[in-house]
Amino acid sequence: MQVGSDKPAEMMYNFYRKPDDRRDSVFLTRFFSSEGMDLFPDMYLFKGPHFLYILFCALAFIVLMKVLPGRGPKVRRIVVLVSTILMLVLKYGGEVIFVSEYYASAEPVSANTHSFFDWRTLISFQICGINNILLPLVVWFDWKKAKDFVYGSSILGGLAVILYPVGVLFGDPIVLTFPLIRTLLVHFLLFFLPCYLIREKTFKFEIRHWPRVLVGTLLAMAWAMYGNLFVDPDANNMYMMQNPFYGGPIPLLNAIPDGWHLIFILAMIALGFLVIYALSGAFRRRRRLDIPA
Repeated sequence: MQVGSDKPAEMMYNFYRKPDDRRDSVFLTRFFSSEGMDLFPDMYLFKGPHFLYILFCALAFIVLMKVLPGRGPKVRRIVVLVSTILMLVLKYGGEVIFVSEYYASAEPVSANTHSFFDWRTLISFQICGINNILLPLVVWFDWKKAKDFVYGSSILGGLAVILYPVGVLFGDPIVLTFPLIRTLLVHFLLFFLPCYLIREKTFKFEIRHWPRVLVGTLLAMAWAMYGNLFVDPDANNMYMMQNPFYGGPIPLLNAIPDGWHLIFILAMIALGFLVIYALSGAFRRRRRLDIPA
């Protein structure tokens, strides 16, 4: 027997600490997992968790828009830097999880699981996923000709998900995971950041720039269709293949057949941009803002 052996101390340590360590390990494994993302994607529509998400977004938006605008270029740079970096960290943090699961699991953990050599590792085929990358780039490099489409579609996409979070609130019960936090925060930032920059008088929507919106919309739809046809035939990117409202709780929309629903989606996109242009113009007139084109 070895003199001065610390075996009893190790046994006591293992007795008292290993259950906690295991619980910590299980928690971390569950937190950094896409498990459950395919379960009950529309279960919480217009129910408690959905209303709580809307309330959180509304309160956060009101507070941030009251506190942050008008505090000068330094604060604006900090807001932009924090928001855009957070968007990219959340985006690629999620991709690390999805790619890791692909190589670590014999079966896909969720529909989001994919290999590293997949377009989705770099950029999504959904409009919000596309803008998750484009919005930071457009803001950083001041791509003026892209702002009408990227700012407008970010606002529309973020707001649409907040109001109709199919596939965003998932699982039964809802478990707080990194992918869940990721999608909730990213969609809020897609809505908040362009509105904040408009309030800061760094950009204005002008109807004469509608061709930029048209070109951006057509390019985004072409990219989504490429993903639907050639990358993942089971996907429904930008809801171009199947009606996302079919069989849902919204009357009329829940009865439109697949294919015909595209007419409605295109009409809603056009109407959405018109509303954004109208509200932006009304806001400038009310505030008497003179924003350079």
